[in-house]
Amino acid sequence: MKRKLRISYYAHHMGSGHLRHAQRLAATGLVELQVASTGTASRRLFEDNVQYVPLAADEGSSQLRFAPTSGHLHYAPTGKPIVERFTTLNAGWEAFEPDLVMVDVSVEVALFARLSGYRVALRRMPGVRTDRPHRMAYDLADALFAYYPQALEEPLHRDSYAQKSFYLGTPAPHPSQRSAPQSSGQIPVRDCGDTRRVVVQTSLAAAVDSSMLVQAAVRSPSWSWEVIGSVHGATDQLPENLRLHGTVEHPEQWLDAADVVISSSGHNAVAAAAASKRPTMLIPEERPHAEQAVFARMLHEAGGCAMLESWDEPVDWEKKLTHVAGTDGSALARTLLVTQDEFTAGLQRMFSSLCDS
Repeated sequence: MKRKLRISYYAHHMGSGHLRHAQRLAATGLVELQVASTGTASRRLFEDNVQYVPLAADEGSSQLRFAPTSGHLHYAPTGKPIVERFTTLNAGWEAFEPDLVMVDVSVEVALFARLSGYRVALRRMPGVRTDRPHRMAYDLADALFAYYPQALEEPLHRDSYAQKSFYLGTPAPHPSQRSAPQSSGQIPVRDCGDTRRVVVQTSLAAAVDSSMLVQAAVRSPSWSWEVIGSVHGATDQLPENLRLHGTVEHPEQWLDAADVVISSSGHNAVAAAAASKRPTMLIPEERPHAEQAVFARMLHEAGGCAMLESWDEPVDWEKKLTHVAGTDGSALARTLLVTQDEFTAGLQRMFSSLCDS
């Protein structure tokens, strides 16, 4: 019997999205999987049959020294924590003997894997990524993979890297994966009353200031504003129609109960909004390489998803929310999500192209 492919997946520790993608790969059962990421806490996200490699942190230590790289790399400090991090990573690869290293996402790790002798698939993410380090990594990688459909890709990138790119999409959650409705009063249910509900979903390390939410709620008194996720700024003086709930256990239930969803444009936040099939408007938060802004525009241009450029954009909130409420709630799902079978088939095509040759 032919053995399963061995895939080592490097998951960046910023936000939760990179590790969630590793979980989706594990759920396919296609491969023997190793996951490497910062720290030990993420071990609990994976079943025992997934090998987890905890890496030393690459930031926050007084032992780190920063020297210029003349624009060749994004982040390359020196010092004992970096030596330990890459020693552990290489030892993990040597013991596991991967057929392919998937990097989500780091130019430096992709380069290190290639120089260590492994085939490399690097994640392609939205954003302005025409800088020297990205171009070098894209050129050196054996393949690029993206968690969105090819129709969303920027033409310039597609023209340059079509021959090595694999567009996997994001699998829609199976109905059994979405939490069962709960009867506790903490999670709202959609009703037909006069007050309509907008649910705002922010990203981890949110850049949304509470003053922007206050201003929007004050200017839309016929709407109830429910905010899930973190915000910045003072929260002691809020209008009656604005409630901040912080991080919640079952965000999908809040989204399902919305008349309108306003979401940041981080990949997993958008996927969650899409899965709710509620009318959605995207408002990107500030991120390196304009990642969220570019992703929101991609979805707007490809599928007509409503968006604002930022929370600072002048808006007639009553009019805007009423307009969004009348849009097709399934449009975002059709633009971004794929079936589990389609996602698995995309992975199989990439693995066959790289590992059977």
